[in-house]
Amino acid sequence: MKKRKLPIGGVQTFRDVRRDYDVYVDKTMHIYNLATSYKTVFLARPRRFGKSLLCSTIDSLFRCEKELFEGLAISGTDWEWKEHPVIHLEFGAENFTRDGVKRLISSIDRQLDVACSSYEVSIPDSGSISDKFARVIIELSKKVSTVVVIVDEYDNPLLNTLNLPELNEELRNELKGFYSVLKQCDQYLRFTFVTGVTKFSQISMFSGFNQPKDISMMPDYCDICGITQEELEECFAPEIEAFAPRHGGREKYLERLKSYYDGYNFTRVRKPVYNTYGLLNHLDESGEFAPYWSRSGEPSFARKYLEAKEVDIVDIESEEMVAGDFGDYRDDTITIFPLLYQAGYLTIADYDDTTGLYRLCYPNTEVRQSLAEFLSKSYSNADIRIGRSTSAKLVKSLLDGRPEVFMDLLKQYMSKVDYSLSSKITEHYFEFAASNIINMLGLECRNEVHTATGRMDAVIFAGAYIYVFEFKVDKPVGAALRQLEKKDYAALFAGSGKKVMEIGVVFSREERNIVGWEVLGE
Repeated sequence: MKKRKLPIGGVQTFRDVRRDYDVYVDKTMHIYNLATSYKTVFLARPRRFGKSLLCSTIDSLFRCEKELFEGLAISGTDWEWKEHPVIHLEFGAENFTRDGVKRLISSIDRQLDVACSSYEVSIPDSGSISDKFARVIIELSKKVSTVVVIVDEYDNPLLNTLNLPELNEELRNELKGFYSVLKQCDQYLRFTFVTGVTKFSQISMFSGFNQPKDISMMPDYCDICGITQEELEECFAPEIEAFAPRHGGREKYLERLKSYYDGYNFTRVRKPVYNTYGLLNHLDESGEFAPYWSRSGEPSFARKYLEAKEVDIVDIESEEMVAGDFGDYRDDTITIFPLLYQAGYLTIADYDDTTGLYRLCYPNTEVRQSLAEFLSKSYSNADIRIGRSTSAKLVKSLLDGRPEVFMDLLKQYMSKVDYSLSSKITEHYFEFAASNIINMLGLECRNEVHTATGRMDAVIFAGAYIYVFEFKVDKPVGAALRQLEKKDYAALFAGSGKKVMEIGVVFSREERNIVGWEVLGE
């Protein structure tokens, strides 16, 4: 197969994708539905999920660059190909931690000047940036037509300064006045599209804004960003055909792709999508499985939150939330689980119609690995990394059914972890520390697995083996074994066809490490 040119490496301009690259995953029908149904729209998605390309596509559509849309879904509709002036603002690349308000005003001023220059409109510099924004909208509407406003990563100034409350408030107040212009100039606007990682509540940024239609969790738009299974198999058929033999054939390759990069779900209806950035880089790297998304940089706002708050993340895979908790933030009420959801580390696993609760979990192997490494940096002063040889030995020991090797290596790793919060060393804390290392290796480790007889502390799935762990702190190992025997956790996996090993582990507060372990029945 001749290698096709895929839009990776930060390509976010629709015009470039259509002219210079071999693949475009068509999302124009979604755009048509939005632009013909609503006047103001808001979309929240994690970073590197295609929001900027979506904004650029909307930009080109309203600039009436019709030739770029030939052959796409929207070209077969009754779309009115009429030019509208576009004001396209982007805040994702700026750092607002120093001279935040001054930098914000400068950035907006510069981008408004670009819009004026594009349509040969002159606006004298006077008054506030909000006044200038209003005058630009009015003048553009007079000269051309009703105006389209696109704001990409609108919330970056606020997320960028989460750990600087005074500056954060100053930025919030400035943005509140700026966005109030959209309400004041409603008669001059054709369409407004705003993206971000999360949504701040009415008493914050959106209080002066025409309340947008929030499509973030609407089933109709769950795949407006990301790549569905159908789109993967249709648009990337040549790559799948080329790489499948290396991974055991088409069926096994698609299954591994799904496990590693798929799984993002943004609505109560189950329709998962692949992370665009990770999948495209995998295909461009000749089918090499790697955590490309996490390598592109961790979300600084999540790190800042973890540094500023005391966070308990033990129950991360069993967290439940109502829809409003996902990101309708009221200034200082941001909490860790919605933040991890918005950052892309968690996604919707299930929805209960009766209670209206959503259950969160990791989307896929790439994210599970990435979050474990990210949290490892946050919870360890040593910024621990496991050497390749130790990593290989840990994985092999579990795959080979040799818990004695695994426990010895795990003990070595645990000796390097910084337990400065010694008062918090509980069974739960150890569960996290142990599962963290397993997740970093790319194996699946579940905490707090509930059964009819009780709750398993941790379960590791490794090839032909399933390991069930019972952790105790400052107690005899026999106490852990008796609980395993009494609860008969292994019965849950009786029909799996895999060998189940139940292991009792004892951790010492004083020694801050594993001091004993034993396999039930041996």
